[in-house]
Amino acid sequence: MKSSILTIGDEILIGQIVDTNSAWLGKKLTELGIPVNEIISLADTKESIKKSIENAMLKSDLILLTGGLGPTKDDVTKAAIAEFLNVGTYFDENLYNKISQYFIKRNLPISKYVKIQSTIPETAQLLTNNVGTAPGMLFKKDNKVIISMPGVPHEMKWIFKNSIIPILPQLGKIENNIYQRTIKTIGIGETRIAAKIEDITDTFPEDISLAFLPSSGQVRLRVMSSSQNDNTVHVDKFVNQISSRLGDYVYGYDSVIIEDALKDLFISKNLTLSTAESCTGGYLSHRITSVPGSSKYYIGSLIAYDNHIKESQLNVQSETLLNHGAVSEATVIEMLSGLLNKTGTDIGIAISGIAGPNGGTPDKPVGTIWV
Repeated sequence: MKSSILTIGDEILIGQIVDTNSAWLGKKLTELGIPVNEIISLADTKESIKKSIENAMLKSDLILLTGGLGPTKDDVTKAAIAEFLNVGTYFDENLYNKISQYFIKRNLPISKYVKIQSTIPETAQLLTNNVGTAPGMLFKKDNKVIISMPGVPHEMKWIFKNSIIPILPQLGKIENNIYQRTIKTIGIGETRIAAKIEDITDTFPEDISLAFLPSSGQVRLRVMSSSQNDNTVHVDKFVNQISSRLGDYVYGYDSVIIEDALKDLFISKNLTLSTAESCTGGYLSHRITSVPGSSKYYIGSLIAYDNHIKESQLNVQSETLLNHGAVSEATVIEMLSGLLNKTGTDIGIAISGIAGPNGGTPDKPVGTIWV
């Protein structure tokens, strides 16, 4: 079974919202062993929806749509699917009563739109939605399966996990065993990594692939197998080989984030940490404390955004600020010294910089950071 994901909504196309639905669905389908052929965002028009379904059916067995199931005029997904399947629509009284109860329990008025939302294509198999009013809908045509879900992310996720995953084995044969591991690195670029591990990746069999996923300051390496064979052992072997080659550049695997890795490192070495921030305005401390257990090693932060605070709280000398400026090596050294004297931690981090968009000079352009 192969799949296509179609996300519907003009708000996606104009950049008003970010399409998180397709990313989430793609991840879940891959975990379930169902390859994703394509992800397409399309307009709120019946013609674009019908054409996209038609094209998707040429390459996929399972077509998942999100969006356009509400009661307003721009919600045309149901009508488009009915036209594509050449079927009529009908008023589902049971659905109407269920949606009405949803509003009654919340002391909300039952508007005329509830009747519109309760009108569905004739061949639809309704998929329960316990966290919203619009049910999912399942259709079959030419041995292909079309599933339509609401665009509201938490509703879509609930329907997929509770109403779709349990019936997936009945919808088609899931032939591939998809197994993947992610190696997370920091402090080394994609090109250097590729050069370091080239001899390892040259030995990959055809059904095991490597993807480089660079982001700001980090590179993730995804090793994935997609075949009818169980390649778990082979994938793990290559992950171990690559990790050994990259050494300390590797900070974790799979769902581990850098904040977790930092926490584990400090706790394992019984060290404490504090921070003094200027241009970051507390963002570093926010990242550090965003994971449970950070209080076991992180003492706190002093946000010295203004020079007065740098002087009064961190003992930065006025002469240093006058001669070198707030964004300078000399200033962050004194910030760090004052921080460690105040907190008594084993390790401290001091940051000062020009974050922009204004404030840069030829000598210190926007983006200049001292740590």
